[in-house]
Amino acid sequence: MSGNIAQATNSLLTQLVLDLKSGYLRRCESLGLKRDHMQMLLSLTLEDLHYLSNSHVSVMTFNIDYAILERMMQQSRLELKRLESIDRALSLGSSIELMQHYFGLSTAEVAARRRIAGIEVRAGRIHVLSDEKDAEVWKLWQQNNSSDVDTSQGLASMMQIAEQMDVSLTATWHAIHNWHRTQNDEPSISAVRIDKSQ
Repeated sequence: MSGNIAQATNSLLTQLVLDLKSGYLRRCESLGLKRDHMQMLLSLTLEDLHYLSNSHVSVMTFNIDYAILERMMQQSRLELKRLESIDRALSLGSSIELMQHYFGLSTAEVAARRRIAGIEVRAGRIHVLSDEKDAEVWKLWQQNNSSDVDTSQGLASMMQIAEQMDVSLTATWHAIHNWHRTQNDEPSISAVRIDKSQ
């Protein structure tokens, strides 16, 4: 195992030499290489590199920054949840307008994700809820104690309602926004996106 690690790290040395020969000095400087180190690397022959790459003795060491690794893992999990939320919203009949509003996705991005998921969208007006379903949506929304539509929690509540009632997420979104605008006499919907870091 240690021999494999040595060969892998020594292969990085070959990449550094290639970077130097290609003129990528800043990339090497960012790794802490000084001028004399770079001159020594440039002096290595093809035979030298072949020998080092196959050696079981590593000429390089590496350390794991566990604090950064932990933050990156947290960001990865947040991004995974965001992507899952995007796919769930699309499967519930989310419109391009809704996807732009909450996730900042472009029309092309929405179309691409729909195509990958095999979601077909019919052209025409968005389905409007009946008065009975509209009232039921508002009842469920109030039961969820959701006061702010423009948050990730608000979107999650709307998706839950759309699933429970088997209605379009876009129709649910418009119905709840209309209720809020009626209550608060708001002239328009404020565009607030769900950031990746939330």
